[in-house]
Amino acid sequence: MKNIYLLSLLFILFSCQDLFQFNPNEIRLEEHEQDLNAKNIQRLSQYKAGDTLKFVLIGDSQRFYDEVQSFVSKVNSEEDVAFVLLAGDITDFGLSKEFKWINDRLRQLEVPYITIIGNHDMLGNGPLVYSKMFGPTDFSFDVGRYQFICLNTNSLESGMSGSVPDLPWLKKQLDDGSHQRQAFVVSHIPPFDNGFDSTLEKNYASILAHSGRVKLSMHGHRHQFSVSRPYQDGVTYLVAASLNKRSYTLVTAWDDQFKVEEKLF
Repeated sequence: MKNIYLLSLLFILFSCQDLFQFNPNEIRLEEHEQDLNAKNIQRLSQYKAGDTLKFVLIGDSQRFYDEVQSFVSKVNSEEDVAFVLLAGDITDFGLSKEFKWINDRLRQLEVPYITIIGNHDMLGNGPLVYSKMFGPTDFSFDVGRYQFICLNTNSLESGMSGSVPDLPWLKKQLDDGSHQRQAFVVSHIPPFDNGFDSTLEKNYASILAHSGRVKLSMHGHRHQFSVSRPYQDGVTYLVAASLNKRSYTLVTAWDDQFKVEEKLF
């Protein structure tokens, strides 16, 4: 009789394995939860960009699940928004369940969403989950003639090794002669934050300023909305508030100009 009970229990456990997570660091993703940045960029390639481009930047989503749900409802009511950028700290502890819970909400957006890795996303198995779920941490994509360059600036979690952010890669992207209009650079930690490798700060700012194409560098991490020009070199640095502030940023771009608006929900 004991063997029958044991076999029954094993049958229940294995037939319902998707209901259980035996290890919090376990990575189990469905096909529709993999390579999401590439899939959303492919969706975005169908967008017919006109003279004006509108997109949304949000900061840290972390454990703010109710606010994420409210944000999705609000942005779905906005007109002419092409896509959403999440500037890192998707999660709080880098757990696969956290990534999945945020994606379950953001996938309800009527427009594509694209993420950048944050320092909290690099905790534990976070980098591996991010790579499987979203893809590379340094990547770029185009919307019309606008270029978006997304990179990992989580220097502290990379041991302040002098290799994060990857400035040679960034410069190569900006030197690409096929792009004529604005380039937007997006990362989690801004260069003037102590989580950014201070030995790379001036070079980062110099690369952006001397490219002649970057007017706006966009970030999260600090949880407070701010717009500044810390280096007085013509480049504006935008930091989006975390979503628990019930705030997102609407960016409108045209020619070599842009407008930034903080929106509350």
